[in-house]
This record gives sequence, structure tokens and C-alpha cells, in this order.
Amino acid sequence: MDERLTRIGRLAAVSQSLEREGAYNGAKLLRAQMKAELVRYAAVEATSGGEATAAALEALIADIGGDMSPSVVALLPTIAGHVRAGRTIPLTDAPRTRVCRTCGEIFLGDELPAICPVCEAPPLSYREMLPIWYLEPDSTEELLAGLRAGRAQVLAAVEGRSDEALATQPAPGEWSARQTLEHLLFAEGLFAERIGRLLDEDEPNLAARAVWAETPASDESTASTELTASELAQLVAELRAATIGRLEALPDAAWQRRGEHHEWGTVTVTTQTSYFGRHLASHMAQLTAAAEGRLPGR
Repeated sequence: MDERLTRIGRLAAVSQSLEREGAYNGAKLLRAQMKAELVRYAAVEATSGGEATAAALEALIADIGGDMSPSVVALLPTIAGHVRAGRTIPLTDAPRTRVCRTCGEIFLGDELPAICPVCEAPPLSYREMLPIWYLEPDSTEELLAGLRAGRAQVLAAVEGRSDEALATQPAPGEWSARQTLEHLLFAEGLFAERIGRLLDEDEPNLAARAVWAETPASDESTASTELTASELAQLVAELRAATIGRLEALPDAAWQRRGEHHEWGTVTVTTQTSYFGRHLASHMAQLTAAAEGRLPGR
């Protein structure tokens, strides 16, 4: 077995041992190291592009599908089809997913058994697997601080740099700073629209504008403009500032106003703020490095 995978397995086993002994703070340290190892392993081994990713998923099904949860395996060919065609994956094709923390049994959908059929653990002990970590909620103070920091970071990334340099790709196939900003502009516009609808409408359907016939657009779409990078950065900052202003004025109860999303299910002002705040943050290393004519960490 790959030495990296052996290391990850040992970290998982010892962290579980610590958890069984009630040494939860020790377990969290090893879980953090395990996640770090997984991120680094995946960064090297992951495919890029819809066709290659769909093929990798189909190869995974062929190789280890027999050892996976049958309910999960049954959904994966449809997932591969969506990825190959460049479509978003609606919640109907990938329902809510929970894992029993005691035995590892997987449960799909909203209906849960009274107890786990394998180990008899109750549903309260199951862990839900969120579609993306952006949806993990924080306190309103932390979210607002993160939004303010993100706005300042975008402006700082382009300050003093020419639009020509900001439009230059740091490497073949990699986004330039300008392309990254177009993506961020789409996201910030969608963020502002979502917050407005959540606050002004009762339980709105929050599908993004359709760009494919089959499904609504992904939240990960991008804008297509003729604007320069400095103009894009200013627009991103202005949209973010306006959204911050609206959120800062909200009473506590308004943060829990709800809507429905075809990929994420039920969302709130809090989870959408978390999503879009973290989305921008996840692109900051890419934007800053591209503005300097390099790739992140190099």
C-alpha cells in the first residue's frame, strides 16, 4: 500500500482510540493531521476536467464498488453522467448523507431508522456529510469579520499592479488574476441576490440562473465581462460592502430565515453567508499568487 495511505490509516486508528478513551482534545489533533495528509494526497492524485473525473469515478466503482455501501454505489453512475456533461448535481440525485459514528453505516435521505440496524446507535449520533465545508456555520461576528477581511484582501491583491499583468496567466491552464476576479464577481452578485431574496421573500427557491437546459446553474459559475481586473476588483469590493451593510443591520432572528436550494436543500442567511464568505476566502491564495505571476505556494 502507498506509504501515504498507511500513514493516514494509522492517524485515523489512533485518533479513534483516543476518542474511545475520552481524550477528545488529543483526538482532534490527530484528526487535523489526518485531514492535512488527505488534502495533500488528493492534491497530487486528483484528476482535472469533467471527462477525466467521470472516468476516475467509474474506475473507482469498478475497482472497489463491491466493498462500498450499495446505496451509495447505486447513485454513482448518475453522478458520473452529470460530471461528464458539466451539469450540477441536484439533491434529488445525491440526497442528504449521514454516517453512523459508531459503526460507519451510511444512511441516505431524510428518513432515518429509529436505531442503526448494525450497531443500534440512535440517529443523534450520526454525522451528516455536508456537500462542501463552506456550509459549516460560524457565529455572526466571525462571519461578518471574515466578509470584511475578504473585501480588503481582494483590493490589496491588485493594488499597484497593471491590468496587463493581472490578465496574464501564471501558467498554462491556470486562471489569471482577472479570470479569478470574474469568478468572484459572479459569486458576489449571487450572494447579494440570495441575501436579498432570503430577507424579502418567504422560503424562496434559490436556484441560480439557468445556463443548461437540464439543471439550474452551479454556484461555481463565472461572469463573462470585458472589464479590466482593477474594475472587477472594485465591483467585487462594492458588492461585498453593500452585502455587509445589509447583514450588519439584521436582528438575530433574521439570520435564520430559510430558503430552498436544488443542490444544498434548506439554507439560511447564516449558511449562505458562510458559503460565500468562505468561497472568496478559498480563492484568495489563487488570486494573490496570480497577481504576482506565480502559483500558490511557489
